[in-house]
Amino acid sequence: MSMAIVEVFLGAFLTVLLEKLASGELLKFLHRVGIDAQLKKWRKTLLMIDAVLTDAENKQTANRAVKLWLNDLEDLAYDLEDLVDELNTEASLRKIRENKGSTSKVKKLIPTCCTNLSHSNFMFERGITSKLKEISSRLEALSEQIKMLNLVETVRGRLYERLPTTSLVVESEVYGREEDKEKIIEILFDVESNDNSISVIPIVGMGGVGKTTLVQLVYNDERLKDKFDLKAWACVSDDFNAVRVTKAILEAVSSGGRCDSENFDKLQVELKENLSNKKFLVVLDDIWNENYGDWDILRRPFLAGKPGSKIIITTRQEGVAKVMSKIPAYHLNLLSEADALSLLAQHAFGSKTFDACPGLIEIGKSMVRRCKYLPLAVKALGGLLRMAVGPKEWEEVLKSEIWMAEEKSEILPVLKLSYFYLPPQLKRCFAYCALFPKDYEFEKFHLVHFWMAEGLVQESKKDMLIEEVGSHYFNELLARSFFQKSSANASRFVMHDLFNDLAMSVAGDKCLRMDDKLKENLPRTISEKVRHLSFMRHEYETYHRFNILDKVQKLRTFLPLSVETYYSPDSEGFLSHKILHHLLPKLSCLRVLSLNGYSIYDLPDSIGDLRHLRYLGLAQTLLKWLPESVSTLIKLQVLILRGCRNLTKLPTSMENLINLRHLDIASTPELHEMPQGISQLASLRTLTKMTASKTNGMRLKDLGNLSFLQGDISIEELQNVANVQDAMDANLSDKPSLNEIRLAWSEDYDDSRNKFFELELLNALKPHENLSTLEIKYFGGESFSNWIGDSAFFKLAKISFNFCKNCTALPPLGQLPLLRDLSICGIDKVQVIGAEFYGNRGHGELPFPSLISLTFEDMSNWEEWHGIEGVIKLPLLCELKIKGCSKLVRVPDLLLPSLRELRATECNEVVLNHMKNLESLAKIKLKKIFGLTSVIKAFVQFPFTLEGFVVDGCDDLVTLWPSDNSIRNLVNLRKVRVRSCSQLLSLQEIDALPGLRILKIEDCDALELLPDKMTCLEWLEISMCPSLKMMMMLQDCCTSLIVLGIGHWLNLNLTNLLGSGHSYQSLTELDLWFCDGLESFPHGGLPTPNLRAIRIYNCQHLKSLPERMDLLSSFSELSAYNCASLMELFPQENIPPILSWLGVMRCGKLKPLGEWGLHKLTSLNYFAFGGCPELISFTNNRDEEHCVLPPSLSDLTLNDLPNLETLSKGFQNLTSLQILSIIECPKLEALPAEDQLEKLSRLEIRDCPLLKKRCLKNKGDYWPIIADIPLVEIDDGYIYNPCP
Repeated sequence: MSMAIVEVFLGAFLTVLLEKLASGELLKFLHRVGIDAQLKKWRKTLLMIDAVLTDAENKQTANRAVKLWLNDLEDLAYDLEDLVDELNTEASLRKIRENKGSTSKVKKLIPTCCTNLSHSNFMFERGITSKLKEISSRLEALSEQIKMLNLVETVRGRLYERLPTTSLVVESEVYGREEDKEKIIEILFDVESNDNSISVIPIVGMGGVGKTTLVQLVYNDERLKDKFDLKAWACVSDDFNAVRVTKAILEAVSSGGRCDSENFDKLQVELKENLSNKKFLVVLDDIWNENYGDWDILRRPFLAGKPGSKIIITTRQEGVAKVMSKIPAYHLNLLSEADALSLLAQHAFGSKTFDACPGLIEIGKSMVRRCKYLPLAVKALGGLLRMAVGPKEWEEVLKSEIWMAEEKSEILPVLKLSYFYLPPQLKRCFAYCALFPKDYEFEKFHLVHFWMAEGLVQESKKDMLIEEVGSHYFNELLARSFFQKSSANASRFVMHDLFNDLAMSVAGDKCLRMDDKLKENLPRTISEKVRHLSFMRHEYETYHRFNILDKVQKLRTFLPLSVETYYSPDSEGFLSHKILHHLLPKLSCLRVLSLNGYSIYDLPDSIGDLRHLRYLGLAQTLLKWLPESVSTLIKLQVLILRGCRNLTKLPTSMENLINLRHLDIASTPELHEMPQGISQLASLRTLTKMTASKTNGMRLKDLGNLSFLQGDISIEELQNVANVQDAMDANLSDKPSLNEIRLAWSEDYDDSRNKFFELELLNALKPHENLSTLEIKYFGGESFSNWIGDSAFFKLAKISFNFCKNCTALPPLGQLPLLRDLSICGIDKVQVIGAEFYGNRGHGELPFPSLISLTFEDMSNWEEWHGIEGVIKLPLLCELKIKGCSKLVRVPDLLLPSLRELRATECNEVVLNHMKNLESLAKIKLKKIFGLTSVIKAFVQFPFTLEGFVVDGCDDLVTLWPSDNSIRNLVNLRKVRVRSCSQLLSLQEIDALPGLRILKIEDCDALELLPDKMTCLEWLEISMCPSLKMMMMLQDCCTSLIVLGIGHWLNLNLTNLLGSGHSYQSLTELDLWFCDGLESFPHGGLPTPNLRAIRIYNCQHLKSLPERMDLLSSFSELSAYNCASLMELFPQENIPPILSWLGVMRCGKLKPLGEWGLHKLTSLNYFAFGGCPELISFTNNRDEEHCVLPPSLSDLTLNDLPNLETLSKGFQNLTSLQILSIIECPKLEALPAEDQLEKLSRLEIRDCPLLKKRCLKNKGDYWPIIADIPLVEIDDGYIYNPCP
C-alpha cells in the first residue's frame, strides 16, 4: 500500500480524534471520574505527533522503521477512538440515570456500573484502567520514537509534481472524441455574450477521462482560426497560482514573448491591454479551486475583450463549473469499446487496429473492459504492452496486477491527486467505500448512515443536521467524480474501477472485502488490524466462512452486501446459529451490524453488550420481537426493521435510545402496537410507520412531539382513534419535511365504524403542503376531505385510494399540476366519474397535465365515465390499467398519444373501442374482456407500434387479426402470448408478422390451425391445445430458435417437427411435458449441436433419451421425471462431458443406479433421484467403501426411496457436498459422517421418522453436529423457528 496515501488518511483521522478529545461534555465527565488530566496529556502528545506526519511520510519509503511507526500510530488511533467512544457512552448512560431518577424502569436496563457513581467500580468493571495504561504506554513509546527516527515538524506538502499540460495534440492518436469535439465547437459558435461579460464553457469529468485531450482537439481546429483574434492556453492544476496563470496567458497573447515580472498588478494591467477590444479564446485546464473570490480577481482582465470571447475550463469538480460559469457543464463520458480498442492498439504497437495481430483482439477486449474504457488507463496499459509479444505475454499482463503498480503506471498517481485534494473530512468517508466491490451499486443515504455510524460525519456548527452534512459530503465526492450515477438505476451510484482501486489502497489493511474475486477464503491474508468487513451475501452463511474473525476482535463494521439493495436482498439468506450467538457478540467494537435479509428468528440478549453500535440492520428477517437489551444501545442512530413481516412488538423502553434518528418499520403487518416511549425520541427523523394504540402504546397525538420527522410515514389502525383532537395534536400540517403519507384504517367495516367521525378525523390529519405522495386505505367516510385535491397541494405527484368502500365520488384531482401516478382501487359506491374529478382549470388547460400512470381497479359499480365535451386527453400518460370494472359501458374518447402499456382485465370491449391516438403503444395485455371477438377490431385506430401482446381468458375471441396485409404493419411486434381462449380456431395469420421472436400458446381448446412456418422465431411454447390438426414445420427458423417447449401433445413426432437435414445451431433448451405419444427422439441424435438443457416430465411412453449426447459439448442439464417407460438414460453410454445438473424421478424401468456410470460425470454438481423402490443402498454390489455418486456433487436430493437403508461409507468421498435433502425415506436411519455434516450449508429431512428422531433440537444424537448448519429443515419446519 502507498504510504503517501496513508499519511493523508491518518492526518484526517487524527484531526477528528483531536476534536473528540477536546469535547467539553466529555471532559466534564472525565473530571468526575478523575481521568481528565490523562486525556489532556494524550491530546498534547497527539498534537506533537500530528505535526511530524508529513516528515514521516517523506522518509518511510527509505526507512522501514518509520513505515512501521506510521502503521502502529494508525492502529493506536483506532483503539484510542474506541476508548473515547466508550467513555462517551458511559457519560450518556449516567446522564440518563440522573435525568430519569433511580426509581425509573430505566434503572433495570442500565448496567450496574451506571447506577453507582463509584469511580473505582466503573474503572474496574469496564476495564478502563488497563486500557488507559496500555494506550498511555503505546502513545508514550510512539512519542519517544520521534527523536529516534529524526522526525521533524513540517508543513504538509504536495504528493508529487506533474508536468503542465499544453495545447499540442497528435490528433491521429485520439479516438472516440469526434462527437464530443463537434458539440464543444457548436457551443463555442452558439453561445454569444450579450454584454461585456465573457462566456465560460465548463467541461467536467473524472480524472483520466480525456478532458485535456478533447480541449486540445478543439483548440487546434482549423475552424477557430478566423473565429478568434487571440488564443491562449494555461494549465492551472491543483496549485492555484493567479500570478503564474496570468503570466502564461500574457506570454501567449502578447508580441513581447517571455514575461519576467512577478508584480501581479502590472501583469493584470498588461494582460487587459493586450485583450482590449480583441475576441479571444482562452483555455484554463485542470482547475480545482472553488473560491469565487480568486476567480473574480483572475477574470478581471478578460472583461476588456470583445463580446463573443470564450474561456474553456476543464475540471473534475462540478462545484468549480458552477462557480465559474452559468452555462451548464459538458460532462465527458468514457470511450466505447471499439474506440478503447483502437487507443490500446495505438499505444501497444503503433497501429489503429488489431488487423496485424488478430489473435490479441479478444484479450484486448478483456483489457479495455478492465480499464472500464477510461482513456488514461488504456494508454498506460498500452504502454506496458509495448514490450509484450504474443498472446501468452498479453495474458500474463491481463491476469496480473502489475499494470496498477504505482511505479509502472500513471493511473494511481493521477487519481491520488484527486484524493490528496479532498478536504480532510472527506478522506475517511471515501476510504470507507473500499468495502464496496467493483461495479457495486449503492444508495446515497444508506452510505451516509454508515458514515454517521462510523463517526466519519459530525454535527455541523452551521445548524446543519448530521444527515445534511453527510449528504453534502456525498455530493462533494460525486461532484469530484469519485462517485458516478448508475446507468442502470437512477437512484443508485457506483465507483469507477480505478477509484475503487484507489479506495482499497487508501484503506489498506483496515478494510476487508470478502468476495470470490479476492479469494476470500485465505485466512493467511487477513490482518488482525482489520476494522471493517464487507462480504457478498451467500444464500447459506457457514461459520467456516467467518472463522477468521476469531482473531479480528476490534471489528467495527459487519456488512453483507446484496446484488439488490440493503433492505431488499435478492434472495433469502440463512446464517449459522454459531455466527449469530457466539461470534458476533464477541465483536464488542461493532458500530455497523447488518443482518438484513437473513432468516433470523431471534437475537441473543448479548446484542445489548455492543455498546458502540450505531447502525443495526434487521430488514426482512423473521424476528417476532427484539430482546429488551436493545434498549441499552444508547448510541444507536439507525434501526432498520423494514419488511419484518412476523414482528409483533418492539422493546418497551425505546425512550432510552436517545440518539436514535431513523426507525424504519415499514411493511410490518403484525406490529399492531408501538411503545409510547418512541414519542420521547427527540432526535428521531425517520419513523416509517406508526400504529395508533387503543391501550397503553403510542397514540396518534404523540406524533406531535416528533417535530423533525421527514421522508415517509404510514399511520395505521386509525379506527382506534377515539378523539379528533388527537389527530389535531399530531400536527401533521407543521411537518414540512414529511412528504409521503399513508393513512390506513382497518379492512373490517363493522358496526363500530362511524363514517362521519372518520371524515372529521381525515380533515384533522391535513398534512403540510409539501406533500408529494398520499395513500388512503380503508377509509370509511362517504366523501374525501376538501384538502385532498386542493390546488394548494400542488407538489402532489402520487395518489392512491384503496378500498374506501363508502365513498360515492372522487375529489378534484385533475387540477393538481404535478400529479404523475394515480391509483383508484376498490371504491365500490362510485357509479359516475365526471366533471368533479377534473376540478377547476384555467381556460384551455387540460386536466391531469403531468399524469404518467393511471389505474382503476375493482370498481364494481362504476358505470359511466364522462369526459370534457366527450373527450379526455392525457398527453403524457404512459401506463393505463383498468381491472374489475365490469359495469363500465359509457366511456369518453380517450386520446392517449404517449401510452406505452395497456392492461385491461374483466371489463367490456367498449373500453377499448374509445381509446384513440395510440401511436406510442408498445405493450397490450387483455384478460377476460367481455365481447371481444377480434383484437384488431376492438380498436378504432389499431396501434401498429406494438412490441408485446398478451391475450388471456377471452372466451369470445375468434381471431387475433384479419388475414389481410394489415398485419404486416406490425413490424415491431416481437412477443405474442395467447392463453385460455376457448373459441379461438386459428393462428395461421401470425406467420405474416415479420419481427415475431416469442410465441406462447396455452390452453386453447378449439385451436386447430397454426402457421405452416415461422421464420425468425426464437422462443416457441405450445401446450394444452387438443384440437390442433397439424404442427408447424420449424426448419424455417432452425437458425434462430433458442427455446422450444411442447406440452400435452398426444401425437408429438419430433422428427417431423424438426424436419430432416437441418441443424438447429441456436437451440439451447428443449422442454417436453405430458406428451404421451412421444416414444423416441430422432435417430442418430438431436440436430442441436449447442443444446444446453433437456427437461422431460410425464412422458409415459418415452423409452430412451437422445443418442450421441456425448457430442453435445455445451449440454449441462438433464431432467427426466415420471417417465414410466424410460429404459436408457444415456444410450450406448454416450455420456455428456460437462453435465452439471441431473434429475431423475420415478422412471421405474431404468437400469440399477450402479450401472449408470455416474462416476464418469466429473462435472456433476446437482443430482436429484427418487421413485425407486428397489434401491437399498448407494453402493455397488454392497461394497460399503464404494459410492456410485461422483465426488463433484455439491447438491443432492433423495426422494421417495421407501427401502433405502444406508448411504454407504463411500459417501465420505462426496467432499464437495453442501446441500443434502432426504425426503420420504422411512427406513433410512443414518446420515453421512460427522465431518461431512459439519460442512453442509443446508440439510432437509422430510417424512423420514427415523432420521427425524435423531435430529430433534437439543434431544437427538445428531443435534450437536447439525446445530450450526445455516439451514436445517425437518418436516418443512426450520429448527430455530420458535413457532413452527
